[in-house]
Amino acid sequence: MISDVLHKLLSTISNQWTWWWDVINEKDELARAVLTVSIMLLSILFYLWTFLKSKNQNSAPLPPGPCGLPIVGYLPFLSTNLHHQFAKLAKQYGPIYKLRFGKKLCVVLSSPSLAKEVVRDLDTVFADRDPHIAALAATNGGFDIAFAPYGPYWRTMRKVFVREMLSNTSLKDTYSLRRDEVKKTIRDLHSKIGMAVEISEITFLMEFNVIMSMLWGGTVDIQRADSIGTEFRAVISKIIELFAKPYVSDFFPILARFDVQGVEREMKRLLQGVDRIFDPRIESRTRMNRGEGGQENGMKSKGKKDFIQILLEFKEREDAAIPITLQQIKALLMVNTFPH
Repeated sequence: MISDVLHKLLSTISNQWTWWWDVINEKDELARAVLTVSIMLLSILFYLWTFLKSKNQNSAPLPPGPCGLPIVGYLPFLSTNLHHQFAKLAKQYGPIYKLRFGKKLCVVLSSPSLAKEVVRDLDTVFADRDPHIAALAATNGGFDIAFAPYGPYWRTMRKVFVREMLSNTSLKDTYSLRRDEVKKTIRDLHSKIGMAVEISEITFLMEFNVIMSMLWGGTVDIQRADSIGTEFRAVISKIIELFAKPYVSDFFPILARFDVQGVEREMKRLLQGVDRIFDPRIESRTRMNRGEGGQENGMKSKGKKDFIQILLEFKEREDAAIPITLQQIKALLMVNTFPH
């Protein structure tokens, strides 16, 4: 929870304060007073600078909302059930109100008419997201579709997904792969009659295997697919855990460069495991597109394309308005492998 992260941050600051306090000679009362006053002045100046900067950046008046505390804003008051808390605040401040979380200014909408105006009438204005630190690390700086800023790159990638990867023709080509995975799941369930099963886990595995089959085109043999799936599931589960955690750097961007909670280091370590899975398949598809290494079994032998082949062909196109790199392809594949 955000309050837990804030408590840890305050504990760290408190420990650092104690250490500096011990460094100062206990008899030097003047040094103590100067240190205390300096910290108080810095806190006040930081708060004033934040307030004036936000005031200058917003020409239109902001909606009402709770004031919160200096520097941390409304973070210490967040509860576990945010939707209940936001509903209570809407009764007090109206259908649109603001909350400040550290340096982040958030606007909460609790009216269907306002939500319609934002997500449909003014969708291009509000298309950009504010990706958190874990998302940026996992997508190589926001090169996927979910967190890429609205613009030519995002529009191009959306066209590739809608017209090529998710077109009716492509979905028909992968129908047999989806059907086989569903049949396999049903057979596994039938073999466990009279035994307790975890439906959520079975559903997750089936969806994951379907996505993997559509990515690889059914060219991975069953034994290797099982080993890849086991390794990939472990990595993806850890990445999802990182996505779900709150991070101090998301509310205080000035701390992002220091990686206080080590999220970037951990995400880079996990992405190395993803690269060990993606790189051989991408290399194999690249050789296959160049006519090297012969034909593989599966969709390629039937003249059909899987998702990796579509992206690689788009990468090699000379007339592409927005060229893409291998890192961007990996970021796009990462989005597809996440369970929906």
